[in-house]
Amino acid sequence: MMQQVTLNGHAYIGGSSRRIPARLEIAKHGGETWLRVLPETEAELSRARLLDIAIDPALGRAARKLTFQDGTVFETTDHAGFAFLDSHTHGARLHRLERFGPHLIGFTLACLAGAFLLWRYGLDILAALAVAMTPAVLVEQIDRGTMQTIDYVMAEPSQLSHEERDRALGIYQAVIAELPEAERSARDFQLLFRHMPEVGPNAFALPGGTMVMTDALLREFPSEDVIAAILGHEIAHVVEEHGLRRLYRSLGAYVLIALLAGDTGPMLEDVLLEGNALLSLSYSRTQETAADEFGLALSHQAGFDPVGLKVFFKALESEMGSGSEWMSSHPSHSARIEAIDAFIETLLER
Repeated sequence: MMQQVTLNGHAYIGGSSRRIPARLEIAKHGGETWLRVLPETEAELSRARLLDIAIDPALGRAARKLTFQDGTVFETTDHAGFAFLDSHTHGARLHRLERFGPHLIGFTLACLAGAFLLWRYGLDILAALAVAMTPAVLVEQIDRGTMQTIDYVMAEPSQLSHEERDRALGIYQAVIAELPEAERSARDFQLLFRHMPEVGPNAFALPGGTMVMTDALLREFPSEDVIAAILGHEIAHVVEEHGLRRLYRSLGAYVLIALLAGDTGPMLEDVLLEGNALLSLSYSRTQETAADEFGLALSHQAGFDPVGLKVFFKALESEMGSGSEWMSSHPSHSARIEAIDAFIETLLER
């Protein structure tokens, strides 16, 4: 017994662009599904088993097409009728999954949850692995690229006198001498000076060991204890690889978002060749606290008073206020001063 279904549409004769009205007859016969194309006014164009016919996958509400072995093509917009034809094919199942419904909502929520877990826990692990696998030559290139950007965008040659720079370099050498030899030889440590009026009294370190102090910092805070504590803090960021970890974590987050959005962009080239990405990064509160403690211990070992770091943040608090930790990557100045006091007590008790 034969069950028959008819779909209306159009046919293209093999090897021709001629489009004619036609119908597709689908029938079960002998345990197999047979199809034939019948024009309105002409004899049968083509006949074949379903297994021998190529069926285009479903794409939204676009017309569905079937291609017979002799080149005849039949297309129809009768999606409801077409469901009888390919209800058990992979393309049809995929098409059903693409339709909006509870399953799609659940899949979307699962993807978002997975992305959050990867961002919250996985990026730090991946960043640590990336840091361990990064060759020294690449880190040096990041330092060079970042300094080129800084010198082009925001820095001018230092206006410090030779005496001022030699004094700062002496403090720097005394502090860095307290690092274990393995740490000192693993990186190309160097201290640079720049005139950066828009930055104010500040210092920062790059992943490869390059450190920069602004003229304003050395002139507004001439105390050796302050300079030593700040240098110790920046050395800590290098030794603990905070900058490189933040870079890889931010790059990982960027790639994660870009993959979800479908556009990765030129981020990697920007990071490796220009160093612009490093300028927009900031350390986490945990990293800042760890660098404070590391720097205090290092400057104390070098013979300087660790209170110098407290003096620096007290001055910033007086000028800028304590600030809030809410929505900030850094601890507030008041919280930082309290933590410094507590750590100095334990440091002096050792």
